[in-house]
Amino acid sequence: MQSLQGLTFVSRRWAPPYRIGSLIMGGTLAVMLILSALYGVYAYQRIGAETLRLAHTHATSVARMVASSSSAALVTDRQQNLQANAIDAIKLPGIERISVYRPDGVNLMEATRSPDGVHVNTGKPLTGSQLTQVLPASGPAGDYYTAWQQVDKDNTFNNVWVRVDYSLHERTQELQRLWLQSVWVALGLMGLVMLCLRVIIARALAPVRELTEFAAQIPLRMGEEIALERSSVEVSQLQSAINQASRGMAAQVNRVQAIVNTAAEAIIGLDEYGRVTTTNPAATSIFGRSEEEILGSSIECCVPGLNADALHEMFGQGMEHVLSISRVTRHDFMGTRADGTPFPVEICLGEVKNDKTLRYACIVRDLTDERAAQETSELYERALASSHNAVFITNGKMEHQPIVYINNAFQKFVNLPRWDILGESLALLRGKNADDPGVRELTEAVREHRNANVTIHRELENGEIQIAEVSLSPVMSDKGTLTHFVGIVSDITARVRAEEAMAERRAQLDAIFSLSPDGFVMFDAQDQLVFANPAFERMTGLGKHGSAPVSLSQFEHQLLALCDENKPLPAMRGDQPDASWEEKLQLARPQRRVVQARSRRNEAGRRETILYFRDVTHEDEVDRMKSEFLTAAAHELRTPMVSIFGFSELLTRRKFNEERQNDMLRTIHKQSGLLVKMLNELLDLARIESRGGLDMQITPHPLADMVQGCIQGLMLKDTDRPVLLAPLPALQVLMDPEKMQQALTNLLANAFKYSPQGGDVTLDVRTEVAQGVEYAVINVRDQGIGMSSDQLERAFERFYRADASGNIPGTGLGLSLVKEIAELHKGRAVLQSALGHGTTASLWIPLAVDL
Repeated sequence: MQSLQGLTFVSRRWAPPYRIGSLIMGGTLAVMLILSALYGVYAYQRIGAETLRLAHTHATSVARMVASSSSAALVTDRQQNLQANAIDAIKLPGIERISVYRPDGVNLMEATRSPDGVHVNTGKPLTGSQLTQVLPASGPAGDYYTAWQQVDKDNTFNNVWVRVDYSLHERTQELQRLWLQSVWVALGLMGLVMLCLRVIIARALAPVRELTEFAAQIPLRMGEEIALERSSVEVSQLQSAINQASRGMAAQVNRVQAIVNTAAEAIIGLDEYGRVTTTNPAATSIFGRSEEEILGSSIECCVPGLNADALHEMFGQGMEHVLSISRVTRHDFMGTRADGTPFPVEICLGEVKNDKTLRYACIVRDLTDERAAQETSELYERALASSHNAVFITNGKMEHQPIVYINNAFQKFVNLPRWDILGESLALLRGKNADDPGVRELTEAVREHRNANVTIHRELENGEIQIAEVSLSPVMSDKGTLTHFVGIVSDITARVRAEEAMAERRAQLDAIFSLSPDGFVMFDAQDQLVFANPAFERMTGLGKHGSAPVSLSQFEHQLLALCDENKPLPAMRGDQPDASWEEKLQLARPQRRVVQARSRRNEAGRRETILYFRDVTHEDEVDRMKSEFLTAAAHELRTPMVSIFGFSELLTRRKFNEERQNDMLRTIHKQSGLLVKMLNELLDLARIESRGGLDMQITPHPLADMVQGCIQGLMLKDTDRPVLLAPLPALQVLMDPEKMQQALTNLLANAFKYSPQGGDVTLDVRTEVAQGVEYAVINVRDQGIGMSSDQLERAFERFYRADASGNIPGTGLGLSLVKEIAELHKGRAVLQSALGHGTTASLWIPLAVDL
């Protein structure tokens, strides 16, 4: 047992950890031992080598000396001289044996030194291997060093060898004495060094020992500092570190205490029986009990169901307790306030080992607000999930902005599985489109951390285009840093298609209303003017002008001011639902017009009042002209027909003489020609109006040729009176020669007809420029009866004749035909006349332009 205790003491003594002084002493001793051993080996080898060198030197010198002194004896063959030389040489220090040998191995002499003196004898000859081994190798052999020297190299027959054996025993003993001496000196130096080092280490480590003792007491003396005399840099640094650690521990404890005191959660310490040993102020506010009421009482009074048995059951008393494995567990309980109000709490329990006063650390967190917030968050999440709008959230902290949340509407919009959407970037929204402006704008807004409202067009797999509005907003933290982006996607494909259809329909209606020659005006349910198309504004000069609204009654007064005073304006809205009226209005301003007006109240819709105005001035004029035409045509046709019918009837019923009969036939012929001419002119007018000049061949022609041909044809058929013709310029005009000759012929015929007294008819040509177009103007002047201003206004009407007496023959269609032909040539016919002073008719024909 005592031996076992001794081994235990030794093992504890020499087992780590070690003292710094012991480590330094042991390390120094080991280094010195290694260096001493290395130095001893080195010194021993140097001494041995020096001994062999000295032995070689002495032995060789003696061998040479004996050989040189023996050469004369060999010549005289004096054996005594050889022995004398050997005896003298063997007395030298260290020489043990001198031998002389012949080359054949015969030992001539051998002198040996012993304690009782020198012995000389004749040795035995060497033969065979002995001879080859001895002659003439030099070197150490056992305790001797053997040297050989040849006496006379030139005398081959009488040559001998001298062998000298030098003793190494004294040198070996000297070497051992030196070795032992060096060992004792080294041990002495080592002892002295270790003693000095011990003193130095003890003095140097004294401050460290004080610092160690102070550091061990820091938990009890937190915040205190130690002051030592400056001994070394390391000690000063260690002292600063320990003082800083003391201050840091004190500050840390203060901070922990401050954190514990200011923590929102209740931090409670429990002993092994579940009694409260420590608490912080938050426990007072959470449970509504004072610190004195809580300390020392069971935790069960604040958290029903949390007692010692429950604590032991949570942590167990089995192997975990034996192995001292600390555990942390979390549980939800219902806490009780001082007034008995229950509230949800989360308790985090930790077990503290080897401390009876503080066995359990308990953190209690009030979950009332969190549960309410959670319920609200779940409500929001359910609302987002059930929203018809697609909602997504991206992680703004990551570079590619991955999608981290989507609702069901977004998954339906993208038409992909949820796991294929989450983690993708906003590029998912563009579909098959390689580049969509809306997605580019979203990417730019994400890069600039700003809001964005864009419209994107996604091409689906089936080739259809899906249109959506995307609203993206950044979510910032309390510090103003970006955390997320929230986006709302609305599928507006159907709405856009409907809007496009409506816009197209509206554009069509706008185009129809804008291009329509009929006027449309609309009043809303409050009888305020909301629309008037351009045709109505051109027709009446009224419309939606200025910012002040126009009521229906004001509009009626404005329209009434434009009408003929003799034609009152009817009410524009009836008293019955959907009542309407239709009336023809006679407008006197801004110019005289006849307008067909209608009014209708849309009671089935938005109760708008719609007014429709149609300009029927031309139709009314056509009706009037048609009536006048039929009257005039009937009158003009009746006169020749009556003459033809009457004279032909007379000729069939009665017999007249030949002269009277010829006169009647001439009358019938004349009236028939007049009738044929009238019918031809009517047919020409009808053909021109129906074809719109499409049968005309309007090309460049010389004007002079057409005028000359027209005058010649007229002179041959209708009159023999000359036309006073001014010199004609060489002009090329755009015309159909046949039609233009017909028009000029009518003007010349009228000039002769309306000059019954035989006045001159003149024709001249000039050029004029009007509205950027150059014209050739043909002027036909007569000195006839002339026309008044009223007659000039109606001169181009069909069947109108300035001569009301009927003495001047004609159909009243000539000038109408001239006007139609001139206008189809993009020219015009102009009359200038004064009653009783003749008439000037001007025919404007465009000049041909050289290209």
